Amino acid sequence: MLQNHNIFRMALFFILNEERRARKIQRSRLRDYANPFELPEQEFFHNYRMNKPMALYLCRELEGALAPRQRHGLPVHIKVLVAIKFMAGGSYQREIGQDHNLCVAQRTASKYIGQVVAAINRSLKPKWISFPGTERERRDVAAAFQEIYGLPDLLGTIDCTHVSIFPPPRPRGLQFINRKGKHTLNVQLIADVNCRLLHVNAQYPGRVHDQFIFNHSVVKNELRRLYDLRIGSYYLLGDSGYGLEPWLMTPVLNAAPGSAEERYTAWHCQVRNIIERTNGYLKGSLRCLGLDRSLHYSPEKSCRLIYACCTIYNIMKHFRVEMDEPLEEPVQQHRPEPVPQAALYQAALNKRNQLIFTYFN
Repeated sequence: MLQNHNIFRMALFFILNEERRARKIQRSRLRDYANPFELPEQEFFHNYRMNKPMALYLCRELEGALAPRQRHGLPVHIKVLVAIKFMAGGSYQREIGQDHNLCVAQRTASKYIGQVVAAINRSLKPKWISFPGTERERRDVAAAFQEIYGLPDLLGTIDCTHVSIFPPPRPRGLQFINRKGKHTLNVQLIADVNCRLLHVNAQYPGRVHDQFIFNHSVVKNELRRLYDLRIGSYYLLGDSGYGLEPWLMTPVLNAAPGSAEERYTAWHCQVRNIIERTNGYLKGSLRCLGLDRSLHYSPEKSCRLIYACCTIYNIMKHFRVEMDEPLEEPVQQHRPEPVPQAALYQAALNKRNQLIFTYFN
């Protein structure tokens, strides 16, 4: 009886292995006959959420990292399209692989999504997401804001957004539960006047306060350095969840109707809408980050995927890819953390008052 059972198991294993081998050959043949770049432009965009020039740019830039190491390895363009389709569509990996132009198994899709994400973060992220580090770059960003919104020295708008992730095991998982009871990463974004991302920090759990993330960011260190060395008078705009600092201007709460403070706050809200729209475009175009999605990965892998998505978002902006906005996220009002140094707070208050007196009286 035992011998018959073993024979049955071996026969079943052989049959399943042959079926797997046959599917692999079939997928390979389908890929050989299909060329995604021969699709009409509109169909290509519908399938992969980007235009052909952007896809060709990604394939060219990532070829060194993604070129097949073996004769039967998948070509670079298949790996890139699988990864971007997953990021932009937010579907499951099995559904991505069932695209007749790609034809890859779920395990293969998972493998190459990881490879493409790593290649994007290594090769493209430093080129496409960078906070202005030279005086010329700072002047260019500030001049673009001033041309449209009238005030000088503004380097960007800042806010945080939550991206849902699969619940990590306890007790560690508790720190990822945000104010709404969901497991998330709290992602800091800074955008310029054209809704282009200048900085992304996706390393913190959902329970962490926005101000804490900013306090420990390289951007605050850079702005503090410029302030201490008296290089310009640069600042960011943030909502009332942040504390007022010389390099971070916040709205005036409960400003008197018709006052200069109310006009300043109205201007502040208008300009700060840039970061809200940026977040909307990001989650609407890279739908794996969307409100109705959850990244089924560890926090570390989710963090890497968020960085790659933000890089792709900036590249989409460059190639003028049409973007979608999701439903607006509900505005969360946070109690600002106190600024520890009274002297800095007074300097920030003086700076804000000077802006109000000069431009809104």
